[in-house]
Amino acid sequence: MKGLDMALKEKAIAEKQAKRSQLLWSACQPLILSIQSSSNLESWEDQLEPLENEVAAIAKTSDEEDPLIGAVLASIPEEAKTRGVFSELALKNRFLNVEKVAFRLANLPEGFVSIPRMFLSYLQSFLLINLSKTIPPEELANEPFDVTALTNYDVLFRARYWLDRGDLLQALRYMNLLKGAARAIADEWMNETRILLETKLAADVLLLHAVYSNLIYLQDSS
Repeated sequence: MKGLDMALKEKAIAEKQAKRSQLLWSACQPLILSIQSSSNLESWEDQLEPLENEVAAIAKTSDEEDPLIGAVLASIPEEAKTRGVFSELALKNRFLNVEKVAFRLANLPEGFVSIPRMFLSYLQSFLLINLSKTIPPEELANEPFDVTALTNYDVLFRARYWLDRGDLLQALRYMNLLKGAARAIADEWMNETRILLETKLAADVLLLHAVYSNLIYLQDSS
């Protein structure tokens, strides 16, 4: 009888975990859709919708037996919860404006600069804008290279290269190498991109956790 009681108890626990994983999977869907959604509204700010409700719905599926959910939810930036995140499409569109201004200011330090120096930076940007560039194969293969040798122009070219290929994370990594006035111009874009990527990562981890937990139940019950 003890063996039967133990088996029934283990089955009940497994079914409870499976139900919780299914609830978690369902609760993750609105969050993922909110992150992926884009709007045709002209103002980027009008696209923002707080994610508090989506996060709260996921939190309800958590308990003391599964601390991972709470830990992942805590990693979501506060701005995403209270204000929302810009979609990837919105950030790509914003990048084009940031790129244009940062390219013109690429040779300027942060802070006040003289008008002649600003004019020279603008002039150089126009001379370089149509030059064809390539990225060394070793760099594309993610092999070590000297990032200090990259100019702001190089950084912007590489960031655009990866953005055009849908790799927002790699674009952000390169943008973090900007210096001077170009970095000051790009700071807000980089921060918004970080918020989106951190929120998206949290959603992906939660979804994978739900799927993995359900797979364990299916394997144990087969």
